Amino acid sequence: MSNQRNKYLIVFMLIASVFASCKDQWAQHDLTNDPSLGVTLLQQISSNPNLSKFNQYLAKSKYSNTLATSKTFTVWAPNNAAMASVDATILTDTGRLNEFVGNHISYQSYTTNLPQPTLRVPMINGKYETFTSTTIERATIVTADQYGSNGIFHIINKAIMPKLNIWDYVTNTGAAAGNTQGPGLTTDGALEQAYLVGQNYSFIDTALAVDSAVNPINGKPILKKGTGIVHQNYFEDQTAYVSNESAQYTFFVMSDAGLNNEISKVSKYFNASTADSISKLSTFNTIKDLVVPGVYSTKGEPGTIAMPDSIPSLFGVKIPINMNDTIRSYNASNGRVYVMKDVFFKLAAKIPTIIIQGESEPVYGTSGAWYLTDNSGRANNVYYRIKNDPNGVQWKDIYIETNSQNGVGLPAQYWVGYPLQNVNTVTYKVYVRAINDSKTVFSDEISFCTPLTGNKQTLGNIPYYTIPLNNFAEMYVGSYTNTSYGYNSMFVVGANSTTSGTNSITFDYIKLVPVLQ
Repeated sequence: MSNQRNKYLIVFMLIASVFASCKDQWAQHDLTNDPSLGVTLLQQISSNPNLSKFNQYLAKSKYSNTLATSKTFTVWAPNNAAMASVDATILTDTGRLNEFVGNHISYQSYTTNLPQPTLRVPMINGKYETFTSTTIERATIVTADQYGSNGIFHIINKAIMPKLNIWDYVTNTGAAAGNTQGPGLTTDGALEQAYLVGQNYSFIDTALAVDSAVNPINGKPILKKGTGIVHQNYFEDQTAYVSNESAQYTFFVMSDAGLNNEISKVSKYFNASTADSISKLSTFNTIKDLVVPGVYSTKGEPGTIAMPDSIPSLFGVKIPINMNDTIRSYNASNGRVYVMKDVFFKLAAKIPTIIIQGESEPVYGTSGAWYLTDNSGRANNVYYRIKNDPNGVQWKDIYIETNSQNGVGLPAQYWVGYPLQNVNTVTYKVYVRAINDSKTVFSDEISFCTPLTGNKQTLGNIPYYTIPLNNFAEMYVGSYTNTSYGYNSMFVVGANSTTSGTNSITFDYIKLVPVLQ
């Protein structure tokens, strides 16, 4: 009986598979016989009377034959009503015409089920546009997912005007006039703009240059003049490449009065050898925190982030946001620009506390490690510990002591050094957390020195402080005044003794807290 049931089951499965096969064949038959699949996107657009105006622009652009090729495209085609609001002078300007038409075409097929809920689509002109299941940028899709032999097209109710990216907008005076929103930074943010433009530089990339000849003396290629030139900007190098169309940022620009106000608050903390250096340092350290990833908005557009009261910058500095101080905004192709009267940074955020972790120093003997290297066996004296305090909270530190097993002792005033970056010109209160769980009380000192000179040319000094047994609390040990902004170095020095246990070195962290006025 069981075998008979199995036979019926097999026969049923065979019949089901035949029906499924027939269904697939009919579906394939229907798909193959869809007349639209034998017509290119160019033919479909040119034959649609509701797209005649867009077709006129397309026919005069450099993309006139593109949509007839075998590559795959998606076109967001504005209907005639949408095209009625487009400046007719675009037809007479080749550059603007190509930018406009290319802003409606993308490689690959983008159906309305792909955005979840948004998708940034790279357009054929190099711009990116935000696509949802019902919209592209601010245009509504009125007819969706129309197939052709080489792609898909959607009919939209607004033209997608090309926009400047953030960098073009904030660095090109008046560049937005005529083809995008607003007049650029003609009157607002002139000082910030001048600084950004002043950070431009160029170099020759030999990999991109064209060889014109060979030097007969050394056999090296002679580069063709004007080739291989790469243009970059120091500000972008140190913050974010806001000229990158594929990324998205929010960029804040301050009015001249606002920028001058913020610079005046911090300039004394960036003291340098010349007035020009002080100005550049103060300006950069003010503006560097005006760029954040993502597009922040108060209007809730697709793909944007709700504007909060503050936003952390790329460097962790909180940007206080008061939209009442907004002069105007610009919707760029890769984000948003807000021109503000001022961005009132908190001074403590711009002149931060410096924390040096004991375990952050590279292992003894490795490249970049700063230790007194008078004995090759010294690695056995240096420990990087991971322990728990009495409450079970984990801490890490560096601990240096004589290793009795190999007989290698520590010389008097053995030291370990740490590089310090971006040290402001201010008096710092110095706090130390150092856990001494040995059986001997010992003392250490801290010296701040010019780079790579050990503890000989001291710029500032925290005299020897006692490290008591089993103290897990932070200790105030003194103050240090830095007189020149920038790079510095810190050395933690053991006692002037060779007695084991009395000349050990340890700390979990050292904290430099600026005294702000």
